[in-house]
Amino acid sequence: MRILRGNLDVHPRGPKIDGKKKAIIIGATGATGKKLLRQLLDSDHWDGVTTVTRRPVLGGEGHNKLYEVTIDSFKDLSSTKDDWNGHDVFFNCIGTTRGKAGSAKAFVDIEYGISLKAAELASSAGIQNASVISAGGANAEQWAPEWIHPLLYTKTIGQKEQTLTKHFSFKNVTIFRPGMLIRHYNNDSALQRFFSSTNLGLPVSLLASAMIRDAESISLNSDKKDPFIYTGNSCIKSSINI
Repeated sequence: MRILRGNLDVHPRGPKIDGKKKAIIIGATGATGKKLLRQLLDSDHWDGVTTVTRRPVLGGEGHNKLYEVTIDSFKDLSSTKDDWNGHDVFFNCIGTTRGKAGSAKAFVDIEYGISLKAAELASSAGIQNASVISAGGANAEQWAPEWIHPLLYTKTIGQKEQTLTKHFSFKNVTIFRPGMLIRHYNNDSALQRFFSSTNLGLPVSLLASAMIRDAESISLNSDKKDPFIYTGNSCIKSSINI
């Protein structure tokens, strides 16, 4: 794996490559997924975007480059198999917390279980390039009893990464391990508001931009490469405009 840290002077994947791509996203109704979707739709470098969600994206307004796949439950993800064909990049923006999920098992089922099934569908459809949002400290080998959530979190996020690096084969895998993210929700925590005011947190819009910048530099005819891991907010932020 190629682990990237600190401020980058040149983009590790090189310059943007001419040509248009098609993307498929899971997690497009989440904080980062919403920003990613909107930026992809607004970009001339992307020909079409498919979203797989449980509720409509963009407030249901639609877009001429958007194809929405709506399912009642992610347990039905297998039913979307045919919808994964014809894409160049798979973006995994799935993310939750134990509190939102309701239990340790539900948290793992979402972060790892859904990610694993989505990676299987992407691989089966012949998608060669995959990108996932992870977190600092991700470690699939972490000892983690259910009742110690910080350890369970780092273990599960590490397993989420392995859905792209170990369980299925993609030519190009990119992992983003940001620090504190700024979502700009009305219910932002005091900690998020602090990081936002001090410019220490990373706005999710910039994380989305970094994911797109990375994907736009990947040749569709490239050979298989070791996974790229962007580690830390400064690294991710510096990759956008180089």
